[in-house]
Amino acid sequence: MFIKSLKVQDFKGFSKEDNFLEFSLPNGEAGSGLNIFIGENNCGKSTILEAIDFVRNGTKKTAEALKYKNKSGEQLFDADVELEFVGDIESVIDNFAQSKKAEVFKNRIYKCQNSISHLKIKRSTRELKTLGLWNSEDFLYKNEIGIDAPLKKLFETNFIWADTNPNDEASFGASTICGVLLSEIAKSHKETKEYEEFSKKFHEVFNAQESELRQKLFVVEERIRSIFQTQFGSASISFEFEELKIESFFKNSSIMIDDGIKVPMTEKGNGMQRSVALALLQVYADVMAFDEEQGVSKPFYLFIDEPEICLHPKGQQKLFQALLEISKHRQVFVTTHSPYFLNSPYLKNIGLFIFKKYNHKNSIKKASLDYIFPWSPTWGELNFRAYDLPTVDLHNDLYGYLQELSEKYTEKQFEEWLTEKSISKDKIWIKEIKGIKQPAANVTLMTWIRNHIHHPENKTMHIEKYTESDLKDSINLIIDLIKELAINHCYENV
Repeated sequence: MFIKSLKVQDFKGFSKEDNFLEFSLPNGEAGSGLNIFIGENNCGKSTILEAIDFVRNGTKKTAEALKYKNKSGEQLFDADVELEFVGDIESVIDNFAQSKKAEVFKNRIYKCQNSISHLKIKRSTRELKTLGLWNSEDFLYKNEIGIDAPLKKLFETNFIWADTNPNDEASFGASTICGVLLSEIAKSHKETKEYEEFSKKFHEVFNAQESELRQKLFVVEERIRSIFQTQFGSASISFEFEELKIESFFKNSSIMIDDGIKVPMTEKGNGMQRSVALALLQVYADVMAFDEEQGVSKPFYLFIDEPEICLHPKGQQKLFQALLEISKHRQVFVTTHSPYFLNSPYLKNIGLFIFKKYNHKNSIKKASLDYIFPWSPTWGELNFRAYDLPTVDLHNDLYGYLQELSEKYTEKQFEEWLTEKSISKDKIWIKEIKGIKQPAANVTLMTWIRNHIHHPENKTMHIEKYTESDLKDSINLIIDLIKELAINHCYENV
């Protein structure tokens, strides 16, 4: 069972428009279940993670903290978040749902033309504590009572936020990754012979009358009883020790790291701490999602907000490789600004979403809708689309691709073709041969920048260098020409 799509309306920075995401699903290929959100700050990337968390786990925030505010500061509508699942949902319900609620979920499963099962759920600020299940017969969400907790039994989620303290997740608290992971292992260990022997020994030492500790305690008990009887009356006083819960043994534990010197994790730098926390999360995903009794894995979804924080470049590359591997069979959702997550031959397999802000509203667009090259996506075009950042890499790719499309492979032929397309030769390029200046020639902006990039040894042209604005204008001109050629090609094939 996977998360197929998400729809957000009037949730935080999102209004009603352009807020539908259809996610990539694992198919066994590296990166197939990885969904990456890119874009400038304050455009809603982390908000999408928060929206998914809101549907499953509810919120402690007020409705006002979640509803979209327009330019006037008004909150005119309630926030709605819809989550759609797809896959073998019946099997998940059979194996993990509470028996009393299994039919409630099964009755809301619907199938499309491909006979694949779908299930949609919704939470709204209108009724924060109520979940709605989609009824495909009347095309409405029906609020179901008492399904919050049962829903959580169907799948696991874990969120590592940008401001998550790695030490918190690596500590042994009741709700931390490390605490839950060890508690789960300990729970199954209670049934072992080793633990039975430990329990027997515990009671022999602390509670058996013949134990040495018990004899010493008896002396103290008798003294307390004697004083009590003198002052308050007859009564028996004794110490009894209940067996400690197995989870209690982990409370004073700590993670030690030995990379030459063995020290507690808390004494390491933030980068090392975050790396350990992310490694813990991967193990947690494998252990917690697998039900040994049933022999099946519970759906587990991993959400990481800016995983590159505190990680050096090689660390970011290694983490990305790990996420590619995990996402062969599990869904992973990542917000990032890291170039090391956007420069990979596996990008074609990944769901890439570009976030922007227009007119006080967040918007989302799937990157694949704007791909330029047959080999897209590239690091250069993603930077340009997401951050309006023109790069030399993108210009090189575009210039070469346009030459290929136009079938004009020499500079002279290509320049003539560009002028036929109404591109003016308004730049001067002075060629050098063995350091000797040649006669000045008029060239197009695109060729002028291309020559600057390819001929840094030309000292004559160092006087006039291109600007970022020039680079951006040239990139946009080439993209327009490529689109024009694509449109003409379509008409020719009609």
